[in-house]
Amino acid sequence: MSEGGTILFVCTGNTCRSPLAQGLWQALHPGARAASAGVGAWPGSPAAAAAQRVALEYGVDLSGHRSRHVRDVDEPVRQVFVMTREQAAEVVRMRPEWESRVELLTEAAGETGDIPDPLGAGIEVYRGLAERLLGLMRKIDE
Repeated sequence: MSEGGTILFVCTGNTCRSPLAQGLWQALHPGARAASAGVGAWPGSPAAAAAQRVALEYGVDLSGHRSRHVRDVDEPVRQVFVMTREQAAEVVRMRPEWESRVELLTEAAGETGDIPDPLGAGIEVYRGLAERLLGLMRKIDE
């Protein structure tokens, strides 16, 4: 992956999938510049309690996370990983300058399919999400 800029993880509300992905990416890549945002985020919301709890199991602290909208991202972005095809289309619609940098996380790892939203699900679903995200990230690094 090319150098320079931030790796941006995007989901819908920026409270579950994308903050967890950001934290796990940074745990795998110490010193990496990673961020997260949502295509439908309500700015200032904390990460979901279950996402925070599972993140801590991986040594990642999401307690200071506050959601933000994709439109509010102002740092240089080198890659945008989204969780669903619908989010990819929304990101390109809102931020057309990023079109060549938007990719479904599963496809970047050589797989297919969307990563479903765990909002409102139990802790085991969040643990499964964390393992899925880590597996995809490890494939991207290969």
